[in-house]
Amino acid sequence: MFLRVGLGLTFLFIGVDILRHPTVWIGYVPRETMLGLDSETMLRIGGFFDMIVGTLLIIKAWPRVAGALATLHLIGIFSLNGIDGVLARNIGLLGAAIAVLVWPNSYRRRRWWWSKRRRWRGTEDEV
Repeated sequence: MFLRVGLGLTFLFIGVDILRHPTVWIGYVPRETMLGLDSETMLRIGGFFDMIVGTLLIIKAWPRVAGALATLHLIGIFSLNGIDGVLARNIGLLGAAIAVLVWPNSYRRRRWWWSKRRRWRGTEDEV
């Protein structure tokens, strides 16, 4: 939960910051884009995309889809920007996105407090 929400907050914050301060972020977008759009439009699209992915991660709506979108988005950033000043941050975010992507949907946790409570009552079976 902490990994998913933390990654979601990071994407949401970056998306909001891109839309509020585009002049700071415009240097990270190539002048010529693959879709033929200008860099300012691509920056806005990227900001909205980051906000959508962040919101999906925070509210746990389709976490695997959001993790896959975040992973593909970060791989795209690597391929466009290469090695730059924010590479370490992006590698950390990519690791978190991959972890959210491959995290199991459900798993059985051993409830240590329940097993100690049952032993205290005199039963030895664990739940």
